[in-house]
Amino acid sequence: MGKKKKRKKYRLNARFYCLVFGICTVVALTINIKSTLEFNTIPNFHGWSADEVMKYDEKHENISVIYELVYSYDVLQNCVMEQSIKPRTKIGDDPLILTVYVSKGYPMMEDFVGKRLSELNEFANLYDLTVESSEEEGIIESQSVLAGELLTKGMVVSVTTKTD
Repeated sequence: MGKKKKRKKYRLNARFYCLVFGICTVVALTINIKSTLEFNTIPNFHGWSADEVMKYDEKHENISVIYELVYSYDVLQNCVMEQSIKPRTKIGDDPLILTVYVSKGYPMMEDFVGKRLSELNEFANLYDLTVESSEEEGIIESQSVLAGELLTKGMVVSVTTKTD
């Protein structure tokens, strides 16, 4: 007589599990994005351009955005560095004031001729500069880095001073 046919046993393999996991991830992300939009929360503006924030601001009447310009060695010019309200904070009916700190790019040297050496030292501490001077106090007569030059971290600024 005839031979019995062997039944194939189908086993779930790794590809199947990866496919199911991928589909579940996409569904979860879609639900998360949809619920974020539905619940009307503050987005994470970090890395957004100031123009993108302005477009967002135009669409949301109960949010007032204040733009603070700050020099930065690390964040590209015209991009948001920080925000005053945490991302995913729910937007209610009350008006919100949101401050975003936007990078002005690399800092520029200021003109310190005629100013006190202590003022230059404060500026240097703020932007990680090194000040070289023969005196510890006095009025600056000349500076090695000219006003308007872009600064880099660790740059050395040499000055000559006169005493009061």
